[in-house]
Amino acid sequence: MPLVLNASASLAEQVVKVGHAHVSYEGIDKPQAEALARTLDAAWKVYTEEFGFKMPGTVFCIVECGPDQPARLYTDGEDHVYLSLPSKAKLAKPATSGLFNLYGMCHELGHIAMYRTLKDRDWMTSAAAEGWAHYAGSAVVDRVWAAHGESLWPDPYDYREDGLARLHKQLESESPSEIDRGAGQWEKFEKILGRKGFARLFAAWEKAGADPTQPAEALLAATIGVQPDKKGAVEAWWKTASGLFLSPMDKSKVQRKTISPARLSGHPLALTPDDGRPDGKMSIAGGGHARKFEAPGPGEWYIRSVSVFGSRYGYPRPPAENFDVALCDGQMKPIAIWKKPYSTFERGEPTWVKMSVPPTRVPKSFYVALNFRPTATKGVYVSFDSSTKGNSVSSIPGQPGEPFEDGDWMIRIELDQPKEADALEAK
Repeated sequence: MPLVLNASASLAEQVVKVGHAHVSYEGIDKPQAEALARTLDAAWKVYTEEFGFKMPGTVFCIVECGPDQPARLYTDGEDHVYLSLPSKAKLAKPATSGLFNLYGMCHELGHIAMYRTLKDRDWMTSAAAEGWAHYAGSAVVDRVWAAHGESLWPDPYDYREDGLARLHKQLESESPSEIDRGAGQWEKFEKILGRKGFARLFAAWEKAGADPTQPAEALLAATIGVQPDKKGAVEAWWKTASGLFLSPMDKSKVQRKTISPARLSGHPLALTPDDGRPDGKMSIAGGGHARKFEAPGPGEWYIRSVSVFGSRYGYPRPPAENFDVALCDGQMKPIAIWKKPYSTFERGEPTWVKMSVPPTRVPKSFYVALNFRPTATKGVYVSFDSSTKGNSVSSIPGQPGEPFEDGDWMIRIELDQPKEADALEAK
């Protein structure tokens, strides 16, 4: 999100730094920016010292305030928090403004704590992800109060009302939301393994590399492994929590079949359906890039490589995480998913990037899909070609997605067939 400074203001007047927080702002008062910075710094300390998460050295908050701005708060999941407001009056206490800004800062740092550790979470529901941030943010609000009291906020109020007390009221209501119920499950987990158990849990889940189509068994085993002597309590918790937390990807009925490269002809056929000239590029938050292909003829065909015309954006150093390259059937249900490092793509001008994959049989009609899980500060721009249309969707594996109307993604593949049987070769 770009930061536009007032022409009459100096850069120093638009930036506040407090400890581990850096707030850039326009349209709000300096005391308000300082309150946001103090809140972020205080919350950072709780997530680091009490929860044991490895947080970024600095959390950057970008604030844009003006009549054309919506009330919105979100994070890139790495080290940035973005806040937009239609008026600086919206930074008043919740009873006046209707917005929970102080709690919101603690909530978004909860997302950062989870997402920096648990990167592969396509199986996770919003009840789990948002429920975690709701529980953690509420707990951190209480700890921030203990450290700073009501003097933290320019419009003083007892913000303990926004902490666990509010969550407990929500849980005691007639019909708590799924996010509230998810938050309640996270609080129950704390009673089993303590606050520092969360960082260990998320690290164990990441290491487990759970199959997004069948994640339950691997995740439960990883959860028990965090503290085996509490297996009974963990299993009892998981019995309820898993129903809220898991949303397995719908797997294809096409069986995954691989073959040794040595058994292929060695003369792959390249499918290059674009004209080689990009007409635009896009990164899709919450979605992906998928292009449909058809097997070129009868017999068995095996995908050997995927080429994408694109470039990485974000920090100079690529994030230490993977993206997905997937083979899906004609309904976008995954047959196979392969992990590739973000460093596969360079920053700068887009170019063709070729990625080898284990030779895997393709059905007659199939998609090749890419899931970069982009944020405001990391992702890959994939180029598209407008000379053809109707073969691409903006979707991730397991979701039908929306047709991409601007053209087709510049994705190419290589297919190969098994060697023909040689009647003279010894069997």
